Amino acid sequence: MAAAGALLRRAAAAVPRIPFALPAIPTPAPPAPVLEAPALALPAAGAAMDLMAVPKKKVSKYKKGLRNGPKALKPVPVIVRCRCCGRVKLPHFYCCSGERGNPDSSSS
Repeated sequence: MAAAGALLRRAAAAVPRIPFALPAIPTPAPPAPVLEAPALALPAAGAAMDLMAVPKKKVSKYKKGLRNGPKALKPVPVIVRCRCCGRVKLPHFYCCSGERGNPDSSSS
């Protein structure tokens, strides 16, 4: 058997070998390095802010009332005196149109 193996080896050596090349497979380009976004995105010049202020806790009705108390509407005077005749009247109401206070003026 050893002779048969040697014979096969000689025959294989006598046959010229054809170089066998695999077709070239294009390898994909390595992926670009991924840049992580910063934790706090700063806006560009002239851009609107995407971040908004968020309260940490709910504001109670009492605290809200203390803060908004001075902003309340003030009572308006409901009774005024007429400039011409001196009568007491409501604001923006017709009184005498100056007829009683100025007898010199001739109005019809």
